[in-house]
Amino acid sequence: DTRTVEFGVCVLATGAHAHTPDEYLYGKDERVVTSLEFDDLVKNSPEKVRNTGSTVFIQCVGSRDENRPYCSRVCCIQSVKKAVMLKKMNPETDVFILYRDIRSYGEKEYLYRQARETGIIFIRYSVDDKPVVGADGDQITITVTDHVLGRPMELEVDMVALATAIVP
Repeated sequence: DTRTVEFGVCVLATGAHAHTPDEYLYGKDERVVTSLEFDDLVKNSPEKVRNTGSTVFIQCVGSRDENRPYCSRVCCIQSVKKAVMLKKMNPETDVFILYRDIRSYGEKEYLYRQARETGIIFIRYSVDDKPVVGADGDQITITVTDHVLGRPMELEVDMVALATAIVP
């Protein structure tokens, strides 16, 4: 049975899910979580997040590459929001955001500025030189090349949150 319906706008919602990464020790170390899992920790076990001495957010995990060449468009600002929230929960924690390009649209630019003012450190990396995550006992070590100095640097952190691609 076919019907003709007049309308002005059509929204086609295909649905989406978060990419499950296979890099950065995800699935091999419980301290490496996706952004959505980080949200669950904040909601259900806030002390695990609050008591970290240092946390790293890694952007563009599974996106803007040959498999998924697109930007999911919400990951950057969500990580910045989470980082600011973490600094409010524990101002003494060290928070880093490793990014390829920070995309903060419109009014969200103010949140990015707030993150910088609270002491969140932003480190840019290149797709050809992604961060390397390793675990040794109580610490996770992340090696990332500082784009300004052009030299590798090591971060010892307690938790890693991966901003994974949104897959339609």
